[in-house]
This record gives sequence, structure tokens and C-alpha cells, in this order.
Amino acid sequence: MASLPQQIDRVILWVTRALGAMGAACIAGMATLTVLAVVMRYAFGAPFAFTEDLAGLMLVSAVFLGMPFALATHAHIRVNIAYDRTRGWARRGLFLLGQLVFLAFAAVFFRDARADLNLAMMLNLKTEVARIPLAPFVAMMSIGIALSALVATWHMLRPPPAGMATPDMPEKGFDA
Repeated sequence: MASLPQQIDRVILWVTRALGAMGAACIAGMATLTVLAVVMRYAFGAPFAFTEDLAGLMLVSAVFLGMPFALATHAHIRVNIAYDRTRGWARRGLFLLGQLVFLAFAAVFFRDARADLNLAMMLNLKTEVARIPLAPFVAMMSIGIALSALVATWHMLRPPPAGMATPDMPEKGFDA
């Protein structure tokens, strides 16, 4: 039976993988929407009015749905100049410093996103052309950054990553 930290790792990976899949679906939806818009414009002379608005919102969705998975698998961009040259407590310290910097960013972003969400809900803000409500997308940004901060906080309690991760081969931080 897996230990409690390993079980938590599995839950984090499962949840963030599901969100990442939703983000990938947003990218696929953007591509499909763009192709349909081109066909409508050049084949029928009647472009969709909502293409740009919806594509932009889908891009934001993809970023904030995929961010927790990138953090959970250590497949994000890292500055490794000093990190790769250290071992032991120095490596751990650099890892914790990096996590703290991200947490500071996440806290400020979350605070501002919550204020934007309150404004979007209060004024019932919508996109300019398609009139798509903005509140659900701003809420998703808040949730995405909060979940990313939780993942980063959990990683602070775990051993730092051993090496470099690539998009093809995330680090073996999880027993999945």
C-alpha cells in the first residue's frame, strides 16, 4: 500500500491531468473554430462574429487549466543555472526559493483575479462582439492559479526534483 504522501501525489496528478486534458480540448477547440471561421469567410462569405472572442477565451482557459499539470509534473520552465550545479541543502534551498517566488506571484495574481471576478459579476461584463459572459473565465483563472499554488505548496513539502523534465518525459515525481 502506498504511503499518504504518495497517495496525495496520485490525487494531485489525477486532478491536474484531468484539467490539463480540458486545456488541451480548448486548444483543439480553438483550432477547429479557426478552421470553421476560415471556411465560413472564404467559402460562404459570412464569417462567424464570435470567433476572435471565443478563441481568446479558450486560450486563457487552456493556460489556466494546464498550469497545475505543468507544475505537478515539473514540466514547466525553470532557471537551472545554479540549481543544476548544487546538491543537498543548497539545492533544496534554491528549490524552496523558487517555489516561494511562484507563491508570491500566485497570491498577487489570485487577489487581483478575485477583484476582477467581483467586477465582472457586478457589472455583468461580456465580450465586445460576441457578448460572451466573462465571469466564468475570470473565475477559472482564479481557480487555476489557486490550484497551482496548492501544488507548489505541496511540492515544498516533498523532495526537490532530481533532474530536468521535458514535455515528453515529465519527472518521475509521482508513482502514476
